[in-house]
Amino acid sequence: MNPSPYKRFEKAFKGAYLTPLTLIRYGTLRPERAKLHGSDHWIYIDPGDPCAIKKVVREPLRGKVSENLVFWRDFLAHLEPELVVDVGMNYGECSFGADYPDEARLYGFEANPRLIPHLEKSRAAHPAGGRLTITNCLVSDSAAEDVPFFVNPDWSGSSSAVKQMNDRPESLEFKLPARTIDSVVPEAEAAGRTLLFKMDIEGYESKALRGFTRTLDAVARSVGFIEFDGQYIRWAGEDPDAYLAWLQERFTTYRVESIKHKTLVPVGRYDEIPNLHADNDRVHVDLVLVGKQSPADWCSPAWTVR
Repeated sequence: MNPSPYKRFEKAFKGAYLTPLTLIRYGTLRPERAKLHGSDHWIYIDPGDPCAIKKVVREPLRGKVSENLVFWRDFLAHLEPELVVDVGMNYGECSFGADYPDEARLYGFEANPRLIPHLEKSRAAHPAGGRLTITNCLVSDSAAEDVPFFVNPDWSGSSSAVKQMNDRPESLEFKLPARTIDSVVPEAEAAGRTLLFKMDIEGYESKALRGFTRTLDAVARSVGFIEFDGQYIRWAGEDPDAYLAWLQERFTTYRVESIKHKTLVPVGRYDEIPNLHADNDRVHVDLVLVGKQSPADWCSPAWTVR
């Protein structure tokens, strides 16, 4: 589908001022590293990846950061967690676009093997890098070997273990080990601690969370941010309604009503979640999951529960 005239104009307008800004800031239109808005830490990227150029180079020049990172920074500052888990790092915008308490242990998971060299460079440059363990695997509910993972060579952010996400002939297939988060995070580092986590793995969150239950049960307080997309969840072999019910047995669930105004709304039934763009077959929201053992002061004062 061809973009609308408005979209073409918008793209041309952005390019007209972002191109010189990029040159002024980095001396090239294809930098190998960049800094996010509000951060002094370098994030290393593949300069040939349009996703990286858009999200790590150009959007920060406009003062923008991802919705994940807005949440991440606010709740890091409030919770001061001792345990941090980032599932679906991509280029590490959350992990490397923030600062951490001195005692915090960090665990990052990224399936796309093409991103690991860049993540390791960013880890080496970050003050907390020595406390960050990066695991290149598919995060799931049980261990396995040679699990297919599909990479979009034109847009790293949409790579997924869900084949329907990348079923074009150009997609790259890798065979990866599957691991549970519980098998990587030592139980002793979870017991009685505060946990902050994020998952953005294109429909595979349901499997990843089922391999995270020991850690979640062990901590004293947990707050997480995940994507919930009904279509992606179905493609991953789950029923979205049943998956939401499973979540609500373990967490108090909220949806992000407005990232701009930082408001959360409690989630009731699946059919109460607003549809994406009025499409009755598409539910897509960001959920905040709060462990039911968490004290009442879990919410960042920058956010409001409506």
